[in-house]
Amino acid sequence: MTTRIMDGGDTLIEVLNANGVEYIFASPGSEWPPLWEALSRRKAEGEKAPEYITCRHEALAVGAAAGYYRSTGKLPAVVMHTTVGTVNAATALRGSLHDGTPMVVVSGESIGYGDMPGKDPGSQWLQELSDIGGPEKLVAPVMKWTATVRARETLSDTFHRACRIAMESPRGPVYVDAPLEIMLQQIETRIAEPPEIEASFTADERTLGEFANLLVGAEHPVVITEMMGRDPESVAPLVEIAEKLGLPVVEAATVGATNFPTDNPMHQGFESRPFLADADVVLLLDSPVPWHPPTAGPGESAKIINFSPDPDLHLRPYGPYPAHIVVRGDAGHNLRSLAAFVRETVLDDATKAKIEARRTTLTAAHKARRSEMTEAALALKDQEPISSLWAAHAINDAIPDHALVVWELITHRRLMERYLDRRTPGETLRSFGGLGQGLPNALGVKTANPDRLVVCLIGDGAFNYNPVLACYGYAQQHNQPFLTIIMNNLMYKSQQGSINRTYPDGVGKDLGPSFITGITPHPDYPKLVEAFGGWGALVTKPDQIIPVLKEAIAKVEAGQSALVDILLNE
Repeated sequence: MTTRIMDGGDTLIEVLNANGVEYIFASPGSEWPPLWEALSRRKAEGEKAPEYITCRHEALAVGAAAGYYRSTGKLPAVVMHTTVGTVNAATALRGSLHDGTPMVVVSGESIGYGDMPGKDPGSQWLQELSDIGGPEKLVAPVMKWTATVRARETLSDTFHRACRIAMESPRGPVYVDAPLEIMLQQIETRIAEPPEIEASFTADERTLGEFANLLVGAEHPVVITEMMGRDPESVAPLVEIAEKLGLPVVEAATVGATNFPTDNPMHQGFESRPFLADADVVLLLDSPVPWHPPTAGPGESAKIINFSPDPDLHLRPYGPYPAHIVVRGDAGHNLRSLAAFVRETVLDDATKAKIEARRTTLTAAHKARRSEMTEAALALKDQEPISSLWAAHAINDAIPDHALVVWELITHRRLMERYLDRRTPGETLRSFGGLGQGLPNALGVKTANPDRLVVCLIGDGAFNYNPVLACYGYAQQHNQPFLTIIMNNLMYKSQQGSINRTYPDGVGKDLGPSFITGITPHPDYPKLVEAFGGWGALVTKPDQIIPVLKEAIAKVEAGQSALVDILLNE
């Protein structure tokens, strides 16, 4: 534990250093001179400090921090303006809360309004920036944990505990309100260090052995996952278990990451329902919504094993999914322990024959499904306007294997889940918790992987919710070019679908696209990226998709951001 005379700016930097924080994503306001001065001094003197990334919008700062964490597993910090900044970022923060994405968010306020000794923060705090209860009151509903610093003596401890709590399971964003008057004070400050050794909770050996025996003895097992791939190191153990025991792996509800290689024969698509009726053992791996509706689960005789950091879904208003065996804590850590048991399990001849027969059936089903998808897309390759199926197939063909892909799709989400091949752990992630985070998430991934191609797949409706100008400004300012692909059907198709389902014979079915759900006239989206030194193109012909995307990829790899707007039939 180190002790020094420091103000709040140096204290925050020391705590972040001690907790391994390498980046501060910032969209701050006038309360942050102590941090700016401390960072400037450290830069001038060559002292260690996190890299400070200037963002031009609070949602961009939070979304980039989330993408960075999802790509690295490292805790990011976010600095933003007081009440106005935290409220502006609330949607992105809510997404991080529900997605289990940790970050330390810090903003400030004035508590003296010029009547305390020291520097006057300015009249703007009384005029327009302050709210009763302060920023903590406004941001608390979308945070895992919040605190307001009440005295300079507790500043270091509050920052340190925030870092620790953010990374505890279930992970999530935490918030500290650090008033300017307190940040400016210099006092003797102690900086705590994280523990030298910190063990994860692991299921005991007897229980893990019982899990292995259940899977080995099952006649109709199924593995369901949505978010397991958030921990890339969990993918290989899952592949090992599935291949040895011939287990079908289904990615259910909303796929959040590369959970399982889509070209592996044990991958059985994205719908769990066909496997539930006969299932006798169901292994849930970080899957908050394994089937829908919740009552449409497996039969009463099925044994359900749930590996989850939050099995009771305490952040959601309804958590009816049953489980006979619950394994709390780090799901990836426990899965790796289970894989070790399965690896050492000796199979008798009868069990080997059963597993081989199941593996053969699953392999044939996997091959048939992928062939059917390819044939369906190729049958529409000449259709104009461009078929969504063909577009999905062509996009998959054009995106190279080394690319990192972020998607923010509604109408075309299920389509791209099926067509986008995902083989390498950590290569894809889904934006979560409300539209407007796709581009920020992609930039966070790019920050973490500056030498990799990053692609953002996004619908035209979602694109309009994003802080587009701020994002392309970020890419230009920090030299982080990336590729945006807009799947554009000129409307909020999910809203139109809701009208059509609810009132199948109603007037809205015909008038909706022009009156309620349309995004028209068609904006010239490529000009937005061109304004920031990028390259853009509109695609209206099916045979243009692959060559235009390859040209766009070449532009990005040469240092320009690129945007390709693909006009679709639906």
